[in-house]
Amino acid sequence: MLGSVDGRIKQNIWGFKDHHKYFEETAEKIEADAWLVGRVTMEEFSSKNDYSINDDTTDVRYEDYVADQPAKTFAVVIDPCGKCFWDNNMVSTEHVIEVLTEKVPRGYLEHLRSKKVSYIFGGKQELDLELVLEKLKSLFKIETVRIDGGGHVNGSFLKAGLIDEFSLVLAPVADGTIGSPTVFEVEEGYGSRKATQFKIKSVEQIYNDFLWIRYEVIKDGHGDR
Repeated sequence: MLGSVDGRIKQNIWGFKDHHKYFEETAEKIEADAWLVGRVTMEEFSSKNDYSINDDTTDVRYEDYVADQPAKTFAVVIDPCGKCFWDNNMVSTEHVIEVLTEKVPRGYLEHLRSKKVSYIFGGKQELDLELVLEKLKSLFKIETVRIDGGGHVNGSFLKAGLIDEFSLVLAPVADGTIGSPTVFEVEEGYGSRKATQFKIKSVEQIYNDFLWIRYEVIKDGHGDR
């Protein structure tokens, strides 16, 4: 993630001319079989055309679908209700995989099949992210997933205890906007959840005043300092 010193996600008020490079050039250095984002982020890459779906024209079942495709790397989108539409099944050199629940209309599944976009089901009404990762491995041989946000997707994987490493490009800026998105958006209030602790894996100064910090997640309750 690219974050400010107060934990916010990039906004226009930051004033950087080419903010994409600070994130993308560092992210590319992290080897992964797939990158994963939420539906809002993926809408930057999905179709801008209007598509209509008709449930009456299909009896397609709620079963995982692995499309024929030669790609070895993947772009995965968490899209529980099926909001992204596609003109083809690729984002750059990555094959698209939709992560859905059974709340999606059958006509939407027909749309994905018509574009040869792969999809998997992570649950009936709610997503089981551990099941999602298991399916990505078993169906697509994906061993390493790089989660590229946004904050709610990051927070969901954090809460589920499914993050092994956290890579942060720390921008030399304080956002200060109350209520603006943060790097991890988990839930309101504290409840019984414990904060996730990290230990530093590496720190590198980049682009003059930015820091690239890589953390390993402390698991199994061994976080006492």
